[in-house]
Amino acid sequence: MKSITKDYLADIIFRIINKTISLHRSSQNNYLYHEHFPSATDAEVLDFIQSIPWFDLKLKNFIVGNLAEETIIISQSWELEFFKRVQAWSESNTWLQYNNSILHNSMPEDSAGNFSLTLPY
Repeated sequence: MKSITKDYLADIIFRIINKTISLHRSSQNNYLYHEHFPSATDAEVLDFIQSIPWFDLKLKNFIVGNLAEETIIISQSWELEFFKRVQAWSESNTWLQYNNSILHNSMPEDSAGNFSLTLPY
């Protein structure tokens, strides 16, 4: 068990989505893609967090700082599940080809399991 902050989880997300952010941007054909901006912006990280279907609302709120809690206690298995879900969503066609109509009208591929990850308390 270890105590972690929202910044720790956000940093995991940031590092993972940077590997595929250019593919995500190219599907939107936005200015960041054309300017070859090297890493995910705060807005893109927030968009990723809000769109990931495998996190419950309380976990999303913790990561973006909308809860009073500053730290949580997690197990190694919870951390691994968090990592797996972030990795799976960052590589999913739904995220890479992201648009609101796709996100709301179809279920993403479910390689990380079919249940939501919640805060561990």
